[in-house]
Amino acid sequence: MRRVRFTVHRTVGEARLQEGLLSGSGFSVEVRGETLAPLGGEIPNTETWVELWLPEEEVARAKELLAELEADGEKARRTVGCPRCREENPGNFELCWSCGEDLPEVPRPCLRAVS
Repeated sequence: MRRVRFTVHRTVGEARLQEGLLSGSGFSVEVRGETLAPLGGEIPNTETWVELWLPEEEVARAKELLAELEADGEKARRTVGCPRCREENPGNFELCWSCGEDLPEVPRPCLRAVS
């Protein structure tokens, strides 16, 4: 089974979050470079990055999973107003958290004041 480098992360935390997501979804993930992370500043930063490796045949499925999560994250950064109670909900919700009403499919951008 040939393994290929799937992603590279600047921190162990980022790598471990993605590793947990992938392994929890049934992927055979290998973490490499984690032991060098504490040496940041002593050796070149690129040498301390953490890599996730997958079997070559799992790469396409893993990319699809990450793309789905990214799309869901984009929806979550938007808001949807409930047609019944007018409560604001994250865009990735299907039902209003307040009253349980079905939410419309089209979320609007979440606008925030800049100070």
